[in-house]
Amino acid sequence: MAGWFVVLLFCIGGGAAASDEVLQVGSKRFTESYILGEIVAQTAAPHAKVAHRQGLGNTAIVLAALQAGNIDVYPEYMGTIDLEILKHKKPATLAAIRRELAPLGLGVAVPLGFNNTYALAIRGDAKGIATLSDLARHPELRFGLSHEFIGRADGWTGLAQR
Repeated sequence: MAGWFVVLLFCIGGGAAASDEVLQVGSKRFTESYILGEIVAQTAAPHAKVAHRQGLGNTAIVLAALQAGNIDVYPEYMGTIDLEILKHKKPATLAAIRRELAPLGLGVAVPLGFNNTYALAIRGDAKGIATLSDLARHPELRFGLSHEFIGRADGWTGLAQR
Protein backbone atom coordinates (compact mmCIF):
# COMPACT_ATOMS: atom_id res chain seq x y z
CA MET A 1 0.00 0.00 0.00
CA ALA A 2 1.56 3.22 -1.13
CA GLY A 3 1.88 6.36 0.94
CA TRP A 4 0.09 9.35 -0.50
CA PHE A 5 0.80 13.02 -0.23
CA VAL A 6 -1.74 15.21 1.51
CA VAL A 7 -3.34 17.89 -0.66
CA LEU A 8 -6.20 20.34 -0.26
CA LEU A 9 -9.41 19.37 -2.03
CA PHE A 10 -11.57 22.39 -2.79
CA CYS A 11 -14.69 23.41 -4.62
CA ILE A 12 -13.97 25.49 -7.73
CA GLY A 13 -15.75 28.82 -7.55
CA GLY A 14 -16.47 28.40 -3.84
CA GLY A 15 -14.77 30.02 -0.92
CA ALA A 16 -14.82 33.33 0.85
CA ALA A 17 -14.62 35.78 -2.04
CA ALA A 18 -16.45 38.70 -0.45
CA SER A 19 -15.13 40.28 2.72
CA ASP A 20 -18.21 39.25 4.70
CA GLU A 21 -18.07 35.58 3.65
CA VAL A 22 -16.49 32.91 5.83
CA LEU A 23 -14.06 30.34 4.44
CA GLN A 24 -15.39 27.01 5.69
CA VAL A 25 -12.54 24.57 6.31
CA GLY A 26 -13.57 20.97 6.92
CA SER A 27 -11.77 18.03 8.42
CA LYS A 28 -12.42 14.35 8.93
CA ARG A 29 -12.84 12.60 12.25
CA PHE A 30 -9.25 11.73 13.20
CA THR A 31 -6.36 13.60 14.78
CA GLU A 32 -4.22 14.19 11.70
CA SER A 33 -7.16 15.63 9.78
CA TYR A 34 -8.05 17.92 12.71
CA ILE A 35 -4.49 19.23 12.79
CA LEU A 36 -4.21 19.71 9.02
CA GLY A 37 -7.57 21.46 8.91
CA GLU A 38 -6.47 23.74 11.72
CA ILE A 39 -3.23 24.56 9.89
CA VAL A 40 -5.26 25.51 6.81
CA ALA A 41 -7.63 27.62 8.92
CA GLN A 42 -4.82 29.44 10.74
CA THR A 43 -2.91 30.03 7.49
CA ALA A 44 -6.00 31.56 5.86
CA ALA A 45 -7.07 33.58 8.93
CA PRO A 46 -4.93 36.68 8.21
CA HIS A 47 -6.56 36.91 4.78
CA ALA A 48 -10.17 35.86 5.33
CA LYS A 49 -12.78 35.09 7.95
CA VAL A 50 -12.42 31.38 8.67
CA ALA A 51 -14.43 28.68 10.41
CA HIS A 52 -13.01 25.19 10.95
CA ARG A 53 -15.68 22.49 10.95
CA GLN A 54 -13.83 19.66 12.67
CA GLY A 55 -14.64 15.99 12.63
CA LEU A 56 -17.36 16.00 9.99
CA GLY A 57 -16.99 12.28 9.33
CA ASN A 58 -15.45 9.90 6.82
CA THR A 59 -14.46 10.61 3.21
CA ALA A 60 -17.98 10.26 1.82
CA ILE A 61 -19.43 12.67 4.38
CA VAL A 62 -16.74 15.34 4.00
CA LEU A 63 -16.82 15.08 0.20
CA ALA A 64 -20.61 15.47 0.24
CA ALA A 65 -20.23 18.56 2.46
CA LEU A 66 -17.73 19.99 -0.05
CA GLN A 67 -19.97 19.25 -3.04
CA ALA A 68 -23.01 20.74 -1.27
CA GLY A 69 -21.12 23.95 -0.49
CA ASN A 70 -21.20 23.40 3.28
CA ILE A 71 -17.40 23.57 3.33
CA ASP A 72 -14.98 25.19 0.87
CA VAL A 73 -11.82 23.16 1.40
CA TYR A 74 -10.48 20.18 3.35
CA PRO A 75 -7.19 18.27 3.55
CA GLU A 76 -7.28 14.96 1.72
CA TYR A 77 -4.83 12.26 0.71
CA MET A 78 -3.99 11.91 -2.98
CA GLY A 79 -4.51 8.17 -2.62
CA THR A 80 -8.01 8.72 -1.27
CA ILE A 81 -8.88 11.05 -4.12
CA ASP A 82 -7.31 8.67 -6.63
CA LEU A 83 -8.65 5.32 -5.39
CA GLU A 84 -11.77 6.16 -3.40
CA ILE A 85 -13.23 9.29 -5.00
CA LEU A 86 -12.18 8.83 -8.64
CA LYS A 87 -12.14 5.00 -8.38
CA HIS A 88 -8.87 4.52 -10.27
CA LYS A 89 -7.37 1.03 -10.26
CA LYS A 90 -3.80 2.37 -10.57
CA PRO A 91 -2.25 5.58 -9.22
CA ALA A 92 -2.72 8.67 -11.39
CA THR A 93 -0.57 11.78 -11.57
CA LEU A 94 -1.57 15.01 -9.85
CA ALA A 95 -2.18 16.57 -13.29
CA ALA A 96 -4.51 13.71 -14.29
CA ILE A 97 -6.38 13.96 -10.99
CA ARG A 98 -6.84 17.70 -11.50
CA ARG A 99 -8.21 17.13 -15.02
CA GLU A 100 -10.74 14.58 -13.77
CA LEU A 101 -11.88 16.69 -10.82
CA ALA A 102 -12.41 19.89 -12.83
CA PRO A 103 -15.65 18.77 -14.55
CA LEU A 104 -16.96 17.87 -11.08
CA GLY A 105 -16.35 21.44 -9.92
CA LEU A 106 -13.52 20.30 -7.64
CA GLY A 107 -9.82 21.06 -7.55
CA VAL A 108 -6.64 20.01 -5.80
CA ALA A 109 -4.06 22.44 -4.46
CA VAL A 110 -0.36 21.71 -4.12
CA PRO A 111 0.81 18.76 -2.01
CA LEU A 112 1.42 19.79 1.60
CA GLY A 113 4.85 18.17 1.76
CA PHE A 114 4.50 14.88 3.60
CA ASN A 115 3.00 11.48 3.05
CA ASN A 116 0.98 9.07 5.10
CA THR A 117 1.82 5.42 4.59
CA TYR A 118 -0.31 2.79 6.28
CA ALA A 119 1.37 0.65 8.91
CA LEU A 120 0.28 -2.17 11.18
CA ALA A 121 1.00 -2.02 14.88
CA ILE A 122 1.34 -5.23 16.86
CA ARG A 123 2.35 -6.03 20.41
CA GLY A 124 6.04 -6.72 20.88
CA ASP A 125 5.40 -10.20 22.23
CA ALA A 126 3.24 -11.21 19.27
CA LYS A 127 4.80 -14.52 18.28
CA GLY A 128 7.76 -13.26 16.26
CA ILE A 129 5.66 -11.65 13.56
CA ALA A 130 7.78 -9.43 11.31
CA THR A 131 6.14 -9.72 7.87
CA LEU A 132 2.67 -10.00 6.36
CA SER A 133 3.45 -13.65 5.58
CA ASP A 134 4.19 -14.24 9.28
CA LEU A 135 0.92 -12.54 10.16
CA ALA A 136 -1.05 -14.74 7.75
CA ARG A 137 0.04 -17.79 9.75
CA HIS A 138 -1.79 -16.51 12.84
CA PRO A 139 -5.52 -16.38 12.05
CA GLU A 140 -6.28 -16.38 15.79
CA LEU A 141 -5.10 -12.77 16.10
CA ARG A 142 -7.74 -10.03 16.07
CA PHE A 143 -7.59 -6.79 14.10
CA GLY A 144 -8.97 -3.45 15.19
CA LEU A 145 -9.91 -1.56 12.01
CA SER A 146 -11.99 1.51 11.27
CA HIS A 147 -15.14 1.10 9.19
CA GLU A 148 -13.66 3.26 6.43
CA PHE A 149 -10.42 1.22 6.31
CA ILE A 150 -12.41 -2.00 5.91
CA GLY A 151 -14.14 -0.65 2.80
CA ARG A 152 -11.16 1.03 1.13
CA ALA A 153 -9.39 -0.46 -1.90
CA ASP A 154 -6.08 0.58 -0.34
CA GLY A 155 -7.21 -0.54 3.12
CA TRP A 156 -8.36 -3.99 4.18
CA THR A 157 -9.02 -5.11 0.59
CA GLY A 158 -5.46 -4.26 -0.47
CA LEU A 159 -3.96 -5.76 2.67
CA ALA A 160 -5.91 -9.00 2.33
CA GLN A 161 -4.68 -9.40 -1.25
CA ARG A 162 -1.07 -9.25 -0.09
